[in-house]
Amino acid sequence: MELNRPKEAIAAFQRVLFFGDEGFQQKVFPNIAKCYFLLEDFSTASRYYDLAYFAATTDSVKTDFTFKKIESLVREKSFPFAKVELYNLPEELSPVLSNKKSFYSGVIHYALGEYEESKASFLNIVPEDAKQKAIIESFSKLTKVEKINPKKARIMSMIIPGLGQFYAGDVRNGINSLVLNGSFAYLTLQTMFNYSIWDAAISILPWYQRYHMGGYNRAEEAAYEKIRRKKAEIFQEIIITVASAQQPMEMTRSNQSSTLNKYARENSN
Repeated sequence: MELNRPKEAIAAFQRVLFFGDEGFQQKVFPNIAKCYFLLEDFSTASRYYDLAYFAATTDSVKTDFTFKKIESLVREKSFPFAKVELYNLPEELSPVLSNKKSFYSGVIHYALGEYEESKASFLNIVPEDAKQKAIIESFSKLTKVEKINPKKARIMSMIIPGLGQFYAGDVRNGINSLVLNGSFAYLTLQTMFNYSIWDAAISILPWYQRYHMGGYNRAEEAAYEKIRRKKAEIFQEIIITVASAQQPMEMTRSNQSSTLNKYARENSN
Protein backbone atom coordinates (compact mmCIF):
# COMPACT_ATOMS: atom_id res chain seq x y z
CA MET A 1 0.00 0.00 0.00
CA GLU A 2 1.30 3.45 -0.91
CA LEU A 3 0.95 5.25 2.43
CA ASN A 4 1.64 8.61 0.82
CA ARG A 5 -1.22 8.08 -1.66
CA PRO A 6 -4.08 6.78 0.50
CA LYS A 7 -6.88 8.00 -1.80
CA GLU A 8 -5.54 6.01 -4.75
CA ALA A 9 -4.97 3.03 -2.46
CA ILE A 10 -8.59 3.14 -1.27
CA ALA A 11 -9.86 3.03 -4.87
CA ALA A 12 -7.58 0.07 -5.63
CA PHE A 13 -8.66 -1.84 -2.53
CA GLN A 14 -12.33 -1.21 -3.24
CA ARG A 15 -11.89 -2.66 -6.74
CA VAL A 16 -10.33 -5.74 -5.17
CA LEU A 17 -13.33 -6.03 -2.84
CA PHE A 18 -15.77 -5.70 -5.73
CA PHE A 19 -14.15 -8.28 -7.99
CA GLY A 20 -12.61 -10.58 -5.36
CA ASP A 21 -14.18 -13.18 -3.11
CA GLU A 22 -14.85 -12.99 0.62
CA GLY A 23 -11.35 -14.24 1.37
CA PHE A 24 -9.95 -10.86 0.38
CA GLN A 25 -11.91 -9.08 3.11
CA GLN A 26 -9.48 -10.07 5.87
CA LYS A 27 -6.65 -8.28 4.05
CA VAL A 28 -8.51 -5.43 2.40
CA PHE A 29 -10.70 -4.03 5.19
CA PRO A 30 -7.76 -3.22 7.53
CA ASN A 31 -5.88 -1.52 4.69
CA ILE A 32 -8.86 0.62 3.73
CA ALA A 33 -9.33 1.54 7.39
CA LYS A 34 -5.68 2.55 7.66
CA CYS A 35 -5.96 4.72 4.54
CA TYR A 36 -8.97 6.57 5.92
CA PHE A 37 -7.15 6.98 9.23
CA LEU A 38 -4.22 8.57 7.39
CA LEU A 39 -6.70 10.90 5.68
CA GLU A 40 -8.03 11.78 9.17
CA ASP A 41 -11.47 10.52 8.20
CA PHE A 42 -11.77 8.78 11.54
CA SER A 43 -15.48 8.04 11.27
CA THR A 44 -15.02 6.00 8.09
CA ALA A 45 -11.84 4.44 9.48
CA SER A 46 -13.73 3.18 12.52
CA ARG A 47 -16.41 1.62 10.29
CA TYR A 48 -13.82 -0.26 8.27
CA TYR A 49 -12.03 -1.41 11.42
CA ASP A 50 -15.40 -2.75 12.51
CA LEU A 51 -15.69 -4.66 9.22
CA ALA A 52 -12.12 -5.89 9.67
CA TYR A 53 -13.02 -7.10 13.17
CA PHE A 54 -15.87 -9.27 11.90
CA ALA A 55 -13.78 -10.57 9.00
CA ALA A 56 -10.92 -11.58 11.33
CA THR A 57 -10.56 -15.22 12.32
CA THR A 58 -8.40 -15.02 15.47
CA ASP A 59 -9.02 -13.36 18.83
CA SER A 60 -5.68 -11.55 18.83
CA VAL A 61 -6.41 -9.91 15.48
CA LYS A 62 -9.92 -8.97 16.64
CA THR A 63 -8.40 -7.34 19.72
CA ASP A 64 -5.96 -5.37 17.56
CA PHE A 65 -8.77 -4.04 15.37
CA THR A 66 -10.84 -3.14 18.43
CA PHE A 67 -7.98 -1.01 19.75
CA LYS A 68 -7.63 0.67 16.36
CA LYS A 69 -11.35 1.34 16.24
CA ILE A 70 -11.21 2.84 19.73
CA GLU A 71 -8.37 5.14 18.69
CA SER A 72 -10.31 6.23 15.60
CA LEU A 73 -13.39 7.00 17.70
CA VAL A 74 -11.34 8.91 20.26
CA ARG A 75 -9.64 10.95 17.53
CA GLU A 76 -13.12 11.67 16.15
CA LYS A 77 -14.19 12.64 19.70
CA SER A 78 -16.99 10.06 19.62
CA PHE A 79 -16.31 9.20 23.23
CA PRO A 80 -19.60 7.42 24.10
CA PHE A 81 -19.07 4.98 21.22
CA ALA A 82 -15.42 4.54 22.17
CA LYS A 83 -16.53 3.67 25.70
CA VAL A 84 -18.80 0.95 24.33
CA GLU A 85 -15.86 -0.52 22.41
CA LEU A 86 -13.83 -0.74 25.62
CA TYR A 87 -16.28 -3.37 26.83
CA ASN A 88 -15.65 -5.32 23.64
CA LEU A 89 -12.04 -5.93 24.68
CA PRO A 90 -11.25 -9.24 26.39
CA GLU A 91 -10.75 -9.34 30.15
CA GLU A 92 -7.49 -11.24 29.84
CA LEU A 93 -4.85 -9.14 28.10
CA SER A 94 -1.07 -9.03 28.08
CA PRO A 95 0.49 -6.40 30.39
CA VAL A 96 1.20 -4.11 27.43
CA LEU A 97 -2.35 -4.35 26.07
CA SER A 98 -3.80 -4.04 29.55
CA ASN A 99 -1.92 -0.75 29.96
CA LYS A 100 -3.14 0.36 26.57
CA LYS A 101 -6.73 -0.40 27.58
CA SER A 102 -6.30 1.54 30.83
CA PHE A 103 -4.85 4.48 28.91
CA TYR A 104 -7.80 4.67 26.52
CA SER A 105 -10.18 4.17 29.44
CA GLY A 106 -8.59 7.14 31.21
CA VAL A 107 -8.87 9.35 28.12
CA ILE A 108 -12.48 8.37 27.39
CA HIS A 109 -13.76 8.70 30.95
CA TYR A 110 -12.05 12.09 31.28
CA ALA A 111 -13.68 13.35 28.09
CA LEU A 112 -17.07 12.18 29.39
CA GLY A 113 -16.57 13.94 32.72
CA GLU A 114 -16.25 10.66 34.63
CA TYR A 115 -13.20 11.77 36.56
CA GLU A 116 -13.04 9.12 39.28
CA GLU A 117 -13.07 6.35 36.66
CA SER A 118 -10.50 8.25 34.61
CA LYS A 119 -8.21 8.69 37.61
CA ALA A 120 -8.42 5.00 38.50
CA SER A 121 -7.55 4.03 34.92
CA PHE A 122 -4.51 6.31 34.73
CA LEU A 123 -3.27 5.18 38.14
CA ASN A 124 -3.31 1.60 36.84
CA ILE A 125 -0.51 2.38 34.40
CA VAL A 126 1.65 4.59 36.61
CA PRO A 127 3.84 2.41 38.85
CA GLU A 128 5.78 5.08 40.74
CA ASP A 129 4.36 6.62 43.91
CA ALA A 130 5.60 10.09 42.94
CA LYS A 131 3.86 9.91 39.55
CA GLN A 132 0.67 8.59 41.13
CA LYS A 133 0.73 11.49 43.56
CA ALA A 134 1.16 13.92 40.64
CA ILE A 135 -1.87 12.42 38.88
CA ILE A 136 -3.98 12.62 42.04
CA GLU A 137 -2.96 16.27 42.49
CA SER A 138 -3.89 17.03 38.87
CA PHE A 139 -7.34 15.51 39.30
CA SER A 140 -7.84 17.41 42.56
CA LYS A 141 -7.60 20.67 40.58
CA LEU A 142 -10.85 19.75 38.84
CA THR A 143 -12.75 20.48 42.05
CA LYS A 144 -11.92 24.16 41.72
CA VAL A 145 -12.72 24.16 37.99
CA GLU A 146 -16.15 22.63 38.59
CA LYS A 147 -17.01 25.52 40.91
CA ILE A 148 -16.90 27.93 37.97
CA ASN A 149 -20.55 28.76 37.24
CA PRO A 150 -21.37 30.19 33.78
CA LYS A 151 -24.91 31.10 34.90
CA LYS A 152 -23.43 33.07 37.78
CA ALA A 153 -21.19 34.94 35.33
CA ARG A 154 -24.24 35.75 33.21
CA ILE A 155 -26.23 37.11 36.18
CA MET A 156 -23.27 39.12 37.47
CA SER A 157 -22.95 40.86 34.09
CA MET A 158 -26.69 41.50 34.03
CA ILE A 159 -26.36 43.40 37.30
CA ILE A 160 -23.03 45.13 36.62
CA PRO A 161 -21.75 45.00 33.01
CA GLY A 162 -18.30 43.44 32.80
CA LEU A 163 -18.44 41.81 36.24
CA GLY A 164 -19.17 38.36 34.79
CA GLN A 165 -16.20 38.64 32.44
CA PHE A 166 -13.95 39.54 35.38
CA TYR A 167 -15.27 36.47 37.22
CA ALA A 168 -14.46 34.31 34.17
CA GLY A 169 -10.96 35.76 33.88
CA ASP A 170 -11.72 37.70 30.68
CA VAL A 171 -10.43 41.02 31.99
CA ARG A 172 -10.03 42.83 28.65
CA ASN A 173 -13.59 42.17 27.49
CA GLY A 174 -14.82 42.90 31.00
CA ILE A 175 -13.30 46.38 30.85
CA ASN A 176 -14.68 46.91 27.34
CA SER A 177 -18.16 45.87 28.44
CA LEU A 178 -18.06 48.07 31.52
CA VAL A 179 -16.87 51.14 29.60
CA LEU A 180 -19.22 50.61 26.64
CA ASN A 181 -22.33 49.98 28.72
CA GLY A 182 -21.39 52.80 31.07
CA SER A 183 -21.14 55.15 28.10
CA PHE A 184 -24.56 54.12 26.81
CA ALA A 185 -26.07 54.53 30.27
CA TYR A 186 -24.57 58.02 30.48
CA LEU A 187 -25.90 58.93 27.02
CA THR A 188 -29.33 57.61 27.97
CA LEU A 189 -29.47 59.78 31.08
CA GLN A 190 -28.18 62.83 29.20
CA THR A 191 -30.80 62.38 26.48
CA MET A 192 -33.55 61.98 29.09
CA PHE A 193 -32.56 65.19 30.87
CA ASN A 194 -31.90 67.25 27.75
CA TYR A 195 -34.81 66.01 25.67
CA SER A 196 -37.28 63.43 26.94
CA ILE A 197 -37.64 59.86 28.13
CA TRP A 198 -39.26 59.06 24.80
CA ASP A 199 -36.24 60.33 22.85
CA ALA A 200 -33.91 58.29 25.04
CA ALA A 201 -36.09 55.20 24.63
CA ILE A 202 -36.13 55.30 20.83
CA SER A 203 -32.57 56.49 20.19
CA ILE A 204 -30.24 55.16 22.90
CA LEU A 205 -31.98 52.37 24.81
CA PRO A 206 -32.12 49.89 21.87
CA TRP A 207 -28.35 50.14 21.47
CA TYR A 208 -27.81 49.93 25.22
CA GLN A 209 -30.02 46.84 25.41
CA ARG A 210 -28.19 45.24 22.49
CA TYR A 211 -24.73 45.70 23.99
CA HIS A 212 -25.89 44.87 27.50
CA MET A 213 -27.38 41.55 26.31
CA GLY A 214 -24.28 40.83 24.27
CA GLY A 215 -22.14 41.51 27.31
CA TYR A 216 -23.81 39.04 29.65
CA ASN A 217 -24.05 36.41 26.93
CA ARG A 218 -20.32 36.74 26.31
CA ALA A 219 -19.69 36.54 30.05
CA GLU A 220 -21.45 33.18 30.17
CA GLU A 221 -19.51 31.90 27.16
CA ALA A 222 -16.25 33.17 28.68
CA ALA A 223 -16.96 31.09 31.79
CA TYR A 224 -17.63 27.99 29.66
CA GLU A 225 -14.41 28.66 27.74
CA LYS A 226 -12.48 29.00 30.99
CA ILE A 227 -13.81 25.61 32.12
CA ARG A 228 -12.81 24.01 28.80
CA ARG A 229 -9.36 25.60 28.93
CA LYS A 230 -8.66 24.59 32.52
CA LYS A 231 -9.82 21.02 31.93
CA ALA A 232 -7.62 20.80 28.83
CA GLU A 233 -4.63 22.10 30.80
CA ILE A 234 -5.21 19.55 33.56
CA PHE A 235 -5.62 16.78 30.99
CA GLN A 236 -2.33 17.78 29.41
CA GLU A 237 -0.65 17.60 32.82
CA ILE A 238 -2.01 14.10 33.34
CA ILE A 239 -0.93 12.86 29.90
CA ILE A 240 2.57 14.27 30.35
CA THR A 241 2.83 12.55 33.73
CA VAL A 242 1.64 9.25 32.26
CA ALA A 243 4.02 9.56 29.30
CA SER A 244 7.00 10.26 31.55
CA ALA A 245 6.11 7.28 33.74
CA GLN A 246 5.97 4.98 30.71
CA GLN A 247 9.44 5.80 29.37
CA PRO A 248 11.07 2.59 30.62
CA MET A 249 8.16 0.44 29.51
CA GLU A 250 7.62 -1.44 26.28
CA MET A 251 4.45 0.38 25.34
CA THR A 252 6.31 3.62 24.63
CA ARG A 253 8.69 1.88 22.26
CA SER A 254 5.74 1.34 19.94
CA ASN A 255 3.38 4.03 18.68
CA GLN A 256 1.98 4.51 22.17
CA SER A 257 4.34 7.36 23.01
CA SER A 258 3.32 9.27 19.90
CA THR A 259 -0.31 8.61 20.77
CA LEU A 260 0.20 10.06 24.24
CA ASN A 261 1.76 13.18 22.75
CA LYS A 262 -1.08 13.53 20.22
CA TYR A 263 -3.72 13.48 22.94
CA ALA A 264 -1.77 16.02 24.97
CA ARG A 265 -1.54 18.39 21.99
CA GLU A 266 -5.11 17.90 20.77
CA ASN A 267 -6.69 18.47 24.15
CA SER A 268 -4.60 21.52 25.01
CA ASN A 269 -6.24 23.51 22.21
